Amino acid sequence: MATTNFAVPPQKRTARFLVLAWGVLLTVAATWLFAHEGHAPLPTKGVVVDSEKGMVTLGPDARNILDVRTEEVSPRVAEDKVLAYATLVAPWQQHAFLSTRLPGRIVNLFVKPGHSVKAGQVLAEVQSLEMEDLQLEILNLETALQLAFKVMEQTKALSAGGALPVKDHLEAVNKHQQTANGLEVAKAKWFSLGLGTEKLEQLMKEKNPRLFASLPIVSPMSGTVIHADVSIGKVVEPTEHLFEVMDLASVWVKVGVLERDLHRISTGQPIELKLSAFPDEVVTATVQIKSLYLDPVSHLGTVWGELKNPPETSPQTSPRFLPGMSGQAQVVLSSPKKLLTVPANAIVRDGPERYVLVETSSTSKASEYQKRSVVIGVEADEWTQILGGEIFAGDRVVTTGLTQLAAYFVPGVLRPSREAAKNMGLVVEPVEMHDVENIVALQGAVEVPTDRRASASSQIAGKIQKISVDRNQAVKKGDVVAEIASTELQKLQLDLLQAHLELGLVEATLTRIRKVEAVISQRQLWDAESLRNELVNRHDSLKRKLETVGLSIEDIADLLKSGKLVETLPVRAPRDGVAVHFGKVLGQVIKADEPLFEIHDLSQGYVQAFLSEREWTAIRIGQKVRVRLVADPSFVAEGTVELSGNTFGADNRILSVWVKLDQNGLQPLQHNLLARLTVSVGRPASVLSVPLGAVVQEGTKSFVFVLDDKGLFQRRLIELGKRSDDRFAEVVAGLQLSERIAVQGASALQTAYANIR
Repeated sequence: MATTNFAVPPQKRTARFLVLAWGVLLTVAATWLFAHEGHAPLPTKGVVVDSEKGMVTLGPDARNILDVRTEEVSPRVAEDKVLAYATLVAPWQQHAFLSTRLPGRIVNLFVKPGHSVKAGQVLAEVQSLEMEDLQLEILNLETALQLAFKVMEQTKALSAGGALPVKDHLEAVNKHQQTANGLEVAKAKWFSLGLGTEKLEQLMKEKNPRLFASLPIVSPMSGTVIHADVSIGKVVEPTEHLFEVMDLASVWVKVGVLERDLHRISTGQPIELKLSAFPDEVVTATVQIKSLYLDPVSHLGTVWGELKNPPETSPQTSPRFLPGMSGQAQVVLSSPKKLLTVPANAIVRDGPERYVLVETSSTSKASEYQKRSVVIGVEADEWTQILGGEIFAGDRVVTTGLTQLAAYFVPGVLRPSREAAKNMGLVVEPVEMHDVENIVALQGAVEVPTDRRASASSQIAGKIQKISVDRNQAVKKGDVVAEIASTELQKLQLDLLQAHLELGLVEATLTRIRKVEAVISQRQLWDAESLRNELVNRHDSLKRKLETVGLSIEDIADLLKSGKLVETLPVRAPRDGVAVHFGKVLGQVIKADEPLFEIHDLSQGYVQAFLSEREWTAIRIGQKVRVRLVADPSFVAEGTVELSGNTFGADNRILSVWVKLDQNGLQPLQHNLLARLTVSVGRPASVLSVPLGAVVQEGTKSFVFVLDDKGLFQRRLIELGKRSDDRFAEVVAGLQLSERIAVQGASALQTAYANIR
């Protein structure tokens, strides 16, 4: 802004002269500086600087030399975001491996990778000798049962008339029942293979029955065959994964979030995806689940979203989103709204100050620019949000030539503007006496103790038939989390069913023998009683085995009553908690005791701390501890040393202790979150002290910034005492009680101080 001549007293003329002279000196210095840094030299004519008002006026020539350009301030939709890496994966219930139920040879193959299939569609057929043997066994037992029935009826009539001993009739009855029991067990095995009643009736009704030559492999879901490890004539086993099928109606978005960003993310927040397959397109999803599991190696947390594929309109239509795709994800932390923004290159960063140069007037003779401090918010590549300051929509701010113009404003004192104070988070407090503790600082990590985490697994080998829980789902002890199809389970049930039928037969025989004991030898009675006892023991043992592997008492009772086998073995949660980790696929073959889910009980927080031999001497059970998370600076929790490992590692010479956290509304903490611990040892002392955030170090010297009565910050050398903890540091020289110092934002003041020194 051009100055106007007024009649002023000599003293004020002298002051005005000094200001202008200072401006000229700055101009000359800046001209030399920029000329030596590769910039065009600042013009020395056509420039008027009013430092007090933060105003610079450029004539036409000066503006052209500096190539000053401006852009308009405007509202725009702005969002705070977290950057992460994302991959697309198939949902648990929409991805399956397929295998054969019996060993055999592939005789028919109806699909290949890339084919779309429907639920229940036959993908291949397996010719199995066991299948043929089972059919022959059923037919032979049916024939034998008919013969045994005739013999039983005939001996009944003959024994009643005295033409045949009673014991012969009893033997015929037993033979008939044994054959009936064998047929019932064979039928149960047939149904366990999923062959159904219709085919069984067809097999048994025909006079000259035609054996079914093959066993079908059926798709459990509609989807796409993405892999097939089969060929005509190949010999296959039930443990082999022959087909892989995916239902691509939707895919999960798996976002790996840095540990430090986890506390900022919650369900319902939008996710913006830029997939490598669509580099010029932003795809949106929503945070559905925030995982309570932290990867122990990468320390990444997982955030889950979902994308729907458009419905297929023709066989040629391909899904848009495929498992395995990857790209960049941004989780939007705040609701989108219109905010005042300026171009990113319009912001001048001068220590803690953030300001823009606003064009206040522009004519053919001169252009005026005023320095205005601003409070900034979200920063993007091309724009910066303005939260405060005297700047409004429609103002024009300098974007080109800004660096040269900013050289005219060199701070001479450390007096942050209100806007700068907000930018740096500046907090000023008086110097006081505080209780400072003697402490030991330790490193550690959140740990779910072994008695609060468990693995849900099957005690027998099999294939995953069903997954019953979702990510992060809370479960109770005994809840079914998955189901396993197992030939070993079938065998145990068949053995129990056979033992149960045989036991029933022997007990019926004993009853009949006791009725005709006069005509039966004592040895036959003893043999029957001995056999009964053996069958009772075997029967009870098989029941206990089935209960142990996971069948309920009700399941077993129904098996013995109906003769129908339980198709799948339930895998139950061994404790209350949250299902935090699962890495299997439907149809996948698993070994006995292979973990399926991890169940974590997060109702009580624990932290494992790591001690050296020197630190261990100061730590005792029962000591109070403060815990801070590396990932969340605002998190502070209290706890107590509860347990000690009492052994130093042979390799790392480290001993572990465990801290139990006071709950008091504490949120669930993920296993493996990094932590810093402060253990108080000895009695605290009340001393003159300052918050740790108030102290800045320069080499071996310590400084604080003191606010004087004129609103200026002075950097002052202080001497620290021996006492300090995780909150305060003792000061033995350089400060007095009640002096006002910066307790937050001191590091930003240090940067500003370096600019004016």
